Amino acid sequence: MKIIHLADSHLGFSSYSRLDEHGRNRVEEMVYSGFEKAIDKIIEAHPDAVVHAGDVFHHVRPKIKPLFIFQRGLQRLVQAGIPVIIISGNHDAPKSFNQTSPFRLFEGIKDVHIAQRYRYECFEVDDCSFHCIPFCLEPQDYLVEFEKIRRSGRDVLVMHGMVESLKNQKMKSVGEHELNDSLLKSDFDYIALGHFHCQAQVSANAYYSGSVEYFNFGEAGDVKGMLLVDLERGGVSSIQVKPKYMIDHPPVDCTGMRSDEIAECIMELSHEDDILDRMVRINLKNVNRSAYRSIDQGKLNRLGASAIYFKIRADFSDEEDRIERPVDRRMLHVEFGGFMEERRLANQIPESIRGEVMGYGIEVMKKAVLARQKESIDAS
Repeated sequence: MKIIHLADSHLGFSSYSRLDEHGRNRVEEMVYSGFEKAIDKIIEAHPDAVVHAGDVFHHVRPKIKPLFIFQRGLQRLVQAGIPVIIISGNHDAPKSFNQTSPFRLFEGIKDVHIAQRYRYECFEVDDCSFHCIPFCLEPQDYLVEFEKIRRSGRDVLVMHGMVESLKNQKMKSVGEHELNDSLLKSDFDYIALGHFHCQAQVSANAYYSGSVEYFNFGEAGDVKGMLLVDLERGGVSSIQVKPKYMIDHPPVDCTGMRSDEIAECIMELSHEDDILDRMVRINLKNVNRSAYRSIDQGKLNRLGASAIYFKIRADFSDEEDRIERPVDRRMLHVEFGGFMEERRLANQIPESIRGEVMGYGIEVMKKAVLARQKESIDAS
């Protein structure tokens, strides 16, 4: 028997406020298209069953569009004759008994099995038992529900949460529960986990499939997609759904860099072919604040026009933030000359008037120093 294991679709997730030509959030639309591409890949592989290990939706009360996208995906799988097993995760499960699960809308669909009621449920598909423990209201409930499991011969366990061995990777999301490592029993043929967005093997038979999409730059280095599991041979292989499209560049040390050098560094990492339809973050450290402000900010803003999202994160040098460099008032005209030179290098002063501006400004600075000494000023 072969199954495809996926999780954490987060339909309805939106971020970064970048809109497409129709006024729709681009990231949200990417999440929908990624889910539909995942359905394409599943139908192409035609497994004996599909397991979704939780967080189908990003919100417990999803809007119409994520509900529609999910329904259309289910219908395609059912029409292809592929049984579906789903559990609710911490994002799409109500946090109290008086709320209604969005999965109630999909109950009764042939060959679609959904565990959503905070308790253990078992679904039989061919000769395999899928033991499902969805999101529970209290962390201790998982052990209680686990004790209800009775092995049948071929058994797959499906859960949603962060296992103890990965607790340093906690995502700090609402309702995040820790799963005791004692639940990862070796006598299951396979353990399908959801919640952690990176593909990861946590024991001999337990895997996180990861998410199809990137949801923040902390995931930029993660492997994304689904897992194809061969229960007969015990093999697990990754299925890539979309090419890598999030790039978080390693920090560039800008110690001692002038504005033109910082700008050149940014431009080197921002070629249109490298950022087109991607999410890109450029990280700068030890940046001179004055030098950075001297760069043409409008030009920087235009750099990311072809990207889904483009961010320059500049960490300014601690020394500059803590200490103001002392300036000799008698040398203000020299300071002004250096300031204007940085503006010229950033193409903020036309060459044709540079000399005139410099000359006038230096004279004003000299008069200011003299006036300070006389406690008066004449800038006429």
